[in-house]
Amino acid sequence: MLEQLTIQNFAIIDQVDLSFDDQLTVLTGETGAGKSIIIDALAMVTGGRASTEMIRKGADKAVLQAVFSLVGDRAAGLREQLSAAGIELSDDQVVIYREFNHKGRSIVRINGIIVPLKVLSEFGSQLVEIQGQHDTSLLLNQDHHLDLLDQFAEADLSQAKDEYQQLFYRYRDITRQIDQLKNRRQDINQRLDLLSFQQEELKEANLQPGEEDQLLADRSKLANYKKIADALEQAQQALNPGLDGGAIDLLAAAHQAMIQAATYDSDFENLAQSLSEAYYAAQDAGRDLDEAVSDLTFDEGALVEIDDRLQVIHNLKRKYGDSVDEILVFQQKVDRELADLDGGSFDLESLTKEKETIKGKIVAAAQALTQSRQKVAKKLEKAVNRELADLLMEQAYFEVQFTPVTGFLPSGADKVAFFVQTNQGEGTKPLEKAASGGEASRLMLALKTIFIAQHGLPTVVFDEIDTGVSGRVGSAIAKKMQTIAEKTQVMAITHLPQVAAAATHHFLIEKFNQNDRTVTQVKDLPENQRDEAIAMMLSGNQVTDAALANAKDLRVKAQG
Repeated sequence: MLEQLTIQNFAIIDQVDLSFDDQLTVLTGETGAGKSIIIDALAMVTGGRASTEMIRKGADKAVLQAVFSLVGDRAAGLREQLSAAGIELSDDQVVIYREFNHKGRSIVRINGIIVPLKVLSEFGSQLVEIQGQHDTSLLLNQDHHLDLLDQFAEADLSQAKDEYQQLFYRYRDITRQIDQLKNRRQDINQRLDLLSFQQEELKEANLQPGEEDQLLADRSKLANYKKIADALEQAQQALNPGLDGGAIDLLAAAHQAMIQAATYDSDFENLAQSLSEAYYAAQDAGRDLDEAVSDLTFDEGALVEIDDRLQVIHNLKRKYGDSVDEILVFQQKVDRELADLDGGSFDLESLTKEKETIKGKIVAAAQALTQSRQKVAKKLEKAVNRELADLLMEQAYFEVQFTPVTGFLPSGADKVAFFVQTNQGEGTKPLEKAASGGEASRLMLALKTIFIAQHGLPTVVFDEIDTGVSGRVGSAIAKKMQTIAEKTQVMAITHLPQVAAAATHHFLIEKFNQNDRTVTQVKDLPENQRDEAIAMMLSGNQVTDAALANAKDLRVKAQG
């Protein structure tokens, strides 16, 4: 419930501090005095969009503050929501502070804690609901009737609606995927052809890691066969002990000489040993050299094959990579992409099958949702017609009509329209064609009465919802607001004296000039001034005795 509202430097308001009661509060005053400005301020302090144009001329910033007490059915949920945002409560009281300046900077605090505007909007929407003439216009638009029906249904539709929407969004996603695959089919086929060619070419090449290095080494051997053979022959001649002066024979002679020297001087034994080791190493090398010469052959065909293989690798490197390793990596990429694209053909088939399966399920889910809505619609019709009787539309009859739609929508397979009969025997017609302005206002009030009772809103504001009515109808509307106010705090901007007479709390909004500035003043009318304020609503600025007597009579009847 709203307890206090403070407004500073907002539109034509310098400073206003208002305190509210828990039942029916009315705000009255001449057109343009600033009644709607107060409601705009309440909307902004509970999360509505702020506009720098609303900052009073000459002021740096506008400041709004509201104090709410958490009571009623929604209190527990609101406490949990605040706790989740890290906001502590004291005595179930919530203080919301909001300021915004000409630079567009906005500061929002809840119980002293700075919070994002989104948090305020989500929380504030559960504290106050503002019902204005714009909402009555929405009632006359059939595009909003399904939403209104679903709002009334709440839990009765939740399971059927959730099941339908899960199927709908899956069906829509699959349809998009199928369309994308079909649109890409030509591109995919061209890509498949290229990848298949590349895969076949690389598979036929059968490259191996390190193959190019080995081929180059083998080619170097074959290409330099003559040089290798000559070098081996020279080495043989130098080592071969069968030739005069061969290295092996010379090492043998040097070894024997050092052995003789060591018999006279033991200091030469190590040198003799070194020459002995060199001699035997030379012998081993000579045998290895002989074997190498024996094995050395030249295969011209092998050289041709190596050159051909190297040419294959060269051609592949020009297309797929700078080395065999890079080509092999590219080959793996081709294999993976080809597998994915080949799988896409099967995906299209499986997606098409899944789409058909879901289509059958979504038809059944849509029918179930329609049936649930039709049951809810009967409850709504009964409730609205009961409320209309209270609002002096006893001959009126409200009904909800269903029209199937082609295909599927996120909301289901229904088009819902509100029809009404305002005069007996005329039959029902679409609401926008059958209801006058005053009748539409009463229909909106009937619906709102039902929704308020169902959802347990803490505070409801009616912003000139009674426009277009008077007399007995005005009294009926006043009575209905009183009924709503028994369980919900109600604030009403009104021009109807009947509604003002029914209020437990009355604010009079006045506008005047002060020091060449327009100023809005809000008077919290005491009991002894309320009759006069209502008399002014009846007769204008000149309050006559008859008007005053009429005002007193209205209040006695309304409060009686």
